[in-house]
Amino acid sequence: MAERRFADAVPIYERLVQAMPDNAGLRLNLAMALHFSGQAAKAIPHFEAVLKQQPGALPALMLLGASYLSTGNPAKAVPPLEKAIALAPGDVEGRSMLVDALLMLDRYEAAIPHLKKLTAAQPDNPRAWYLLGRAYENEAQRAFGALEKSGVDSPWWLALAAEVRAKEGRNTAAFTLYRAVLEKMPSFRGAHLGLAEIYRKTNHPDWAATEDEREKKLGALACATPTAACYYAKANYERALAVAGAARTPEALYWQSRAANELAAGAFAHLASLPPSLELRQFTAELYRNQGRYADSIKEWQEAIRLAPDDPQLEQELVTTIYLNRDYATAERMVRELLAKDPNAADLQFILGDSLMNQQRPEEAIAPLNQAISLRAEYPSAHAVLGRALLQLDRASEAIPHLKAALPVDTDGSVYFQLSRAYQSTGQQALADEARQSYQKIRQSSATGDVAISAPDK
Repeated sequence: MAERRFADAVPIYERLVQAMPDNAGLRLNLAMALHFSGQAAKAIPHFEAVLKQQPGALPALMLLGASYLSTGNPAKAVPPLEKAIALAPGDVEGRSMLVDALLMLDRYEAAIPHLKKLTAAQPDNPRAWYLLGRAYENEAQRAFGALEKSGVDSPWWLALAAEVRAKEGRNTAAFTLYRAVLEKMPSFRGAHLGLAEIYRKTNHPDWAATEDEREKKLGALACATPTAACYYAKANYERALAVAGAARTPEALYWQSRAANELAAGAFAHLASLPPSLELRQFTAELYRNQGRYADSIKEWQEAIRLAPDDPQLEQELVTTIYLNRDYATAERMVRELLAKDPNAADLQFILGDSLMNQQRPEEAIAPLNQAISLRAEYPSAHAVLGRALLQLDRASEAIPHLKAALPVDTDGSVYFQLSRAYQSTGQQALADEARQSYQKIRQSSATGDVAISAPDK
């Protein structure tokens, strides 16, 4: 064991444990030898046996969590790692493993306090800052999603949607949404500032000044009782997030999303201040991709892969960006290589199917799209492409259930249009007419939804 010849130690410890089965120290050493020799699955029952005798055995708790992680079972890794961190709160490696397990389970909110402690203990650790930023981003998205479910006609949702459109450079859409906010709630703070920023971007400084003045007339917040809005105004984003997170009203969700986004921006800003790292490459690649700068994003993913050549997640991010850049032939070639290693990656199966469709090869696209749907319970985007492929192959009756499953993501009416064609091909004229009417409503709504950027109302 001292020479790190763990595999050689295993049979010796096995004989010792067989001779003295109640000796927890020997069993712990056997478990450690198995774990460190790459036999984590075999180590698990021995760690568990040790913990039955000694529930507070720190090495057993830590390594049991690590063994569960390495065998792909983060849910079982969390309890022993939480117990270990309670016993040894200063153990950075153990806390990092706990963070990994929580993030694998999409438990971002639970991971945040541990990530904050990691960044405090290791302020120069780029991975901790990157993961903290991603966790806050997820919290912001989760609040936005909950707000969307509560009603897209509330001024709170409209304001968040306007901010998103503005960040994407979609000034006309953002202008329309900010106007809608003020129609519903004239006293909404921040909407006039949003309009002012749009006016400045579109070279209307005089109109921007009018909106700035209107924002000033709303006055300062009355903060006799501390609220999320008051904490946010004072740039105390952590308190704003905590106060907003205690409620589930549309207003609370709005401030929760905004505060979490500010905290994410702060974490990423700290990451950018550190020396160049893999995590900085990842962040920059994601930023460029979100901005639609796919060529720049591809370069950053390639640089990240040079730093971590054996990371399959980075390779998947690269191929996703190449696909979004509409280089379908390259995406097809690369995704086939990745699927040879992991055929159960639903997103990769979808990218392959849609890349084949965009190369006018619908018959070949059917198998990977079916595989994507079988791997994921709800995958409306894959249903949409599969329905289109089947329709092109004159298999309209098979296309109909897939097109119906894709309707939740039909933002431009294209799925309703395809569904209308499928119904018509199968002689279901009434349903075809109904689907066509839905298509026309969506098209008309998208054509008239945005209003031209105009001067401020009198």
